[in-house]
Amino acid sequence: MAEALEHAAVCAMEEIVGANNVRRDAKSCRYFSGDLFFEAPSLPMAVVSPATRDEAVRVIQIGSDESVSIVPRGGGLSYTGGYVTQDPHSIILDTTRLARIIEINGDDQYVTVEAGVTWQVLDDAVAKHGLRVPQFGPASGRVSTVGGGLSQNTILFGSATHGSVADHVLSLEVALADGSRINTGSGAMRAGQPFFRYHGPDASGLFLGDCGAFGVKLSATLQLMPRPAAYGFASFAFRTFEEMISAQTEIGRTRQAADILGAGDYVPLHHVDTEAKPIMHVVVEGDTEADVTGRLDRLRVIATHQGHEVEPMLPTVLRTQPFDFLRSLLGENDHLQTWTHALVPFSRGLHMFSGVTATLNAEAALIERHGIDITISVAVVRNALLIEPIIRWRDQPRALHLDGLGSEPDVWRGEPDPAATDAAAQIRRGLRDLFRREAAVHLQIGRFYAYREGLSEDSDRFLMRLKHAFDPNNRMNPGVLGLG
Repeated sequence: MAEALEHAAVCAMEEIVGANNVRRDAKSCRYFSGDLFFEAPSLPMAVVSPATRDEAVRVIQIGSDESVSIVPRGGGLSYTGGYVTQDPHSIILDTTRLARIIEINGDDQYVTVEAGVTWQVLDDAVAKHGLRVPQFGPASGRVSTVGGGLSQNTILFGSATHGSVADHVLSLEVALADGSRINTGSGAMRAGQPFFRYHGPDASGLFLGDCGAFGVKLSATLQLMPRPAAYGFASFAFRTFEEMISAQTEIGRTRQAADILGAGDYVPLHHVDTEAKPIMHVVVEGDTEADVTGRLDRLRVIATHQGHEVEPMLPTVLRTQPFDFLRSLLGENDHLQTWTHALVPFSRGLHMFSGVTATLNAEAALIERHGIDITISVAVVRNALLIEPIIRWRDQPRALHLDGLGSEPDVWRGEPDPAATDAAAQIRRGLRDLFRREAAVHLQIGRFYAYREGLSEDSDRFLMRLKHAFDPNNRMNPGVLGLG
């Protein structure tokens, strides 16, 4: 009986979006329900790709009526299980066909886009008007979508000054589990214009960083600003991570740089003859060349106190080709890679870095046995530091690498090594446990980070009340954030 009802539900969805936009085959279901690190323990019934927001709402209504779970998916570049299905009675709601730019309002400085618009398409569109979202997306923005970025709290370009993309949301259009459709901020008014976020309680915030646990984002209105007239770039090498982090913290407090990103190789404790030599990269924005030069000069005084200046190749490339990062995922070095991060206040940056290195040192034998390479990245996100070990190991590519990013199978020359993947997973779990003990916070929570375990009892109870209010039958991405 259940299978018949599920079949009827999928058939009803086909009537809405068209049979060509519903995939039921195992290959498609496996591809759409697995991310860059995790594979789904249970495949969904189907992948449904609506072309309009009305179609998406109707699909969600059918899911509600027929007790089918809805798992929203954007560009697919999660590595924390954000859309990895746990429930076989579910469908993946593929939002990538919701790709319309609804309005660019230069006078009132906002842009409204559907959830499936990529960050690159958005940036190209507003650039024609001399405008930009202050924090304008992740390096994966050629594929990553606005809806996915808001579900995960994307950072990178402009984050040292402007924080995450969630900080620039003015209004959202969201479909709830029962198929109702709401707007937030000033856009919630009858005939309202989505120009201001805080009209009464901040309803927008409930759906930012939620990984689709509370509803499906259909469209979003983001704040715009004039594109800077001038840019400056600088890079600085340091003897130790501690010196670099100290410089990053001091520069971050000045609010003079748009991007402050540093990285270096993790070196096991017993490798005494090897130096990490981390490098910090800085991007400065301003109204004039003189403004940029003045800012860079002030930052050089701080950076060269313990470091020395080197050629700024990386920050120049990152800003001239900001969404070209995906090349590094295509197997050119025959490695998979994944990220595990923590956000901490400036004052705890050095302490957290010490904890990260101690955790990695405890796994030094495992790291060497499986030939795992680790880079530690450190970035300023407004008034916080993001510390992020990047783990690389040899194994076969996921479906997402081959079918989603266009990697060539023959590029991956290595033999399958599931033991190396298990080792990477063990290292990630150790870092996750460290971050929970230290009360760090995370951006892309998904199903990986110990989110609820870190909450106080009253805060956790409040979260569960919200989940029950929005989704009493636990049909919206069940299990994400540890809910359900």
